[in-house]
Amino acid sequence: MSATPLFYPKQTNNGLYCQLHAAGHPTAEILRVQHAYRLCSKLFNGRFRKTERAFICHAVGAGSSMAHFDRRIDLIIASMLHAAYDSGQFPDGRIGLSDAHRHWLKAQVGETTERLVRDYLELPFGPGKPEQHAQTGYPEEQREVMLMALTHEVDDMADAGLALAPKYGASIVARAEACAYLARQLGQEALAQTLEGHAQTYTDMAWTAELEAEQLEGFRIAPNMLTYIRLQRDSWRGKAVQVF
Repeated sequence: MSATPLFYPKQTNNGLYCQLHAAGHPTAEILRVQHAYRLCSKLFNGRFRKTERAFICHAVGAGSSMAHFDRRIDLIIASMLHAAYDSGQFPDGRIGLSDAHRHWLKAQVGETTERLVRDYLELPFGPGKPEQHAQTGYPEEQREVMLMALTHEVDDMADAGLALAPKYGASIVARAEACAYLARQLGQEALAQTLEGHAQTYTDMAWTAELEAEQLEGFRIAPNMLTYIRLQRDSWRGKAVQVF
């Protein structure tokens, strides 16, 4: 194992912008990421993950993780928006993949990024799937979304999330080993070592047992009707309220 300090993804928009600037990304690219962050703030408004972490933090974390291992801006933005089609609420109030949602997202982030977000849905990566991919392989055209899935895994693992909401149970060791193997297949040795490093932290997670989330599903917090009416009124009056 390398002695390099273990990478932890940024969790705020400003932290991500600073990370990108320090890595030499031009302002034009950081502005694209800022626009993507604002989209995420609207699409995932009020949404929380199983761990009770705000989804917007996860969106930033996924983008930060990708940015650490790959400079391609379309991959960074697609990582931020990876859950747009299965968790994002679009301007029409609906959730899910549709032609209208595809056209809307493409207009916002461009065809290449939208395609990556859509293709990400087609890569199975739930319980047991990394192990299966490591055994049987996967289509060559899925290499980019495989990288998205593996860098996403870093953000999932980095904050004890897989202990607080143990969606993989005892398979975490086998899963991490498979993910590291897949990263090496992509020529991503640093990513493989990062996955292995975070996996090692799960050998001392007994202390999280009492913190484990009671509700092992993602959830949303939304204003009640009276609050919603007040927010609409404030929006009409020009106050600092945005209605998506």
